[in-house]
Amino acid sequence: MKKPKSYKWQKNDGTGTMSRHLRSEHGLGPEGEEGSSGGGQAQLHGYASDMPGACMPFVYNRDRMISKLGRFIIADELPYSFGESVNYEYFNRVALQPQYRKVPRNTLKRRTQQSYYAYREYGLRKKVIALDTPTRWNSTYKLLHDAIAYRDILTDMYNESRATDGQFITNDHWSLAKIVHDVLETFDNATHIFSYVYEPNIHTVILECIKIICTIKQTSLANPGVAVKRLLDNMKVKWCAYFTEFPPIYAIAAILDPGVKLEGLTNLLTFYYQQLDVQFDVPYYVNNCKRILERLCEEYGAVIQPQPVGSSMGASRFGILGPVLKKSRPDGSRSSSSSSSSSSSNIG
Repeated sequence: MKKPKSYKWQKNDGTGTMSRHLRSEHGLGPEGEEGSSGGGQAQLHGYASDMPGACMPFVYNRDRMISKLGRFIIADELPYSFGESVNYEYFNRVALQPQYRKVPRNTLKRRTQQSYYAYREYGLRKKVIALDTPTRWNSTYKLLHDAIAYRDILTDMYNESRATDGQFITNDHWSLAKIVHDVLETFDNATHIFSYVYEPNIHTVILECIKIICTIKQTSLANPGVAVKRLLDNMKVKWCAYFTEFPPIYAIAAILDPGVKLEGLTNLLTFYYQQLDVQFDVPYYVNNCKRILERLCEEYGAVIQPQPVGSSMGASRFGILGPVLKKSRPDGSRSSSSSSSSSSSNIG
């Protein structure tokens, strides 16, 4: 009895020998298998219940197919001649789309080059967009900052990929993203200020926190939409979990700032809690910080001779909080922090 031949494809997962064997011994090939029946262009997905847009009619479009095939070839680093493959054509016509026909390599090359030139017109370099981390507002800001710069190309690519279910990115989505980006930009600027290591910055913590909460409130008032309001309300709740009451070290540092001092701190905190819509006993908190500072002065005054500190620092560096620092007392006189900087001009 003749021993049967052992083909490579049976042992090493090779397909070349098997293909040649089927053609030579059995006369089978892509064109010899049954099932290549015609079909209309409009189809329903057989697996529609497992995909978005279930049972939506699919209309075959050759022009769109060529664009997608070009991207597929580039992504998998295949040769342009892949589109001319008889076997690939047969597979598509039998298993996927009866209307499919081979795509000449020059057509694929021309189409992919056109896509490249179209994207290059955006004038953007290759970019890796930062990922969002739910517990870090700065990561959300960086993601939005990168995405907004690439909004046109991102919109085109996403909408093209969701053509079957109709879930598109619109200008309203980008408008919402821009609002959130602008709010988080104030927060990002503050964290950069707090990260300074070559100059003192602890005295700026309360000032920057006031700027952040003012931005949140002003944005909420300027954008009464439900989505924006819900988002900013959640940010405000998260903010209050950390900054309803400042650690005394920040307040003491502000008191030692010649542009703020004790009265200026009282005015700033009063304004802060008004913007935050939170009831807080500011005079008690300030007096407590004052007592802590007095104890520190008594302790260090016994061993260190204090030096006089001038108060000629201008208030222009406080920007929009300048008027808050210059708030008058009930008797009509100015606070000590504002009187020392009354000669400063151009207060925001």
